[in-house]
Amino acid sequence: RVLFRSDIQETLSLQRLMEREVWTRDGMRAFLARIMPYPIPSTNRFGAVITFIDITAFQDAQRLQALVDALPEHVAVLNAEGEILLVNAAWKRFAGANGDAGLRKSGPGSNYLDACRDAAKNGDAIAQKALNGIRSVLEGSEPRFSLEYPCHSPLEQRWFVLNVAPVRYGEMSIVVSHFNVTAWREEQ
Repeated sequence: RVLFRSDIQETLSLQRLMEREVWTRDGMRAFLARIMPYPIPSTNRFGAVITFIDITAFQDAQRLQALVDALPEHVAVLNAEGEILLVNAAWKRFAGANGDAGLRKSGPGSNYLDACRDAAKNGDAIAQKALNGIRSVLEGSEPRFSLEYPCHSPLEQRWFVLNVAPVRYGEMSIVVSHFNVTAWREEQ
C-alpha cells in the first residue's frame, strides 16, 4: 500500500506515467501496474488512473525460455506443420557457427520439415530418416524418435543424437533436440 501511495504522489507531482511489476500475495500472478496522471476538467488539478495488466503468461514464457536456454543440447519446438516456434540459446549458437547466424533458415518461422525434405531430395539419407521419424511422432504412430548421425564440419568429425518427443499440452507440437555425442563416441 505504501508503495502505491508514493507512486501515485510521484505521478501527480511529476505528471508522468509510472509502471511497476507487482505480484499477488501468493506469488502466482504477475501484473504490470500502470499509474497515469490525468487533468481534472475545469480545474488545474490532476488525478491518477491505475490499471493492472496481467503479465503472468509473459513471465511464464520468459521463465520457460530461461530454462530451455540452460540446456546444453540444441532444442527447438515445432508445430504440427513443422514450423519452428521456439529455439534455445544452444540452437542459436550452433546455427550461427554453421552459417545461419540470423536464423533465417533454422529459426522461429522457418520450417524444419521443409529443410529435411530439401536435404532428402538432394540424396541425404539421414535427412530422410529424420523426416520419417519426425512425421511418425507428429502422426502419433510412434511415441518418440531418436537417431544418431554424423554432422562433420571441415574442421572436425562430429556425431549427434536427434531426439523427437511430442508435447502433450494444447495443440499438437513436438520438441526436437540435437545433442553432441562426439566425446562419448571417442571414449567408446
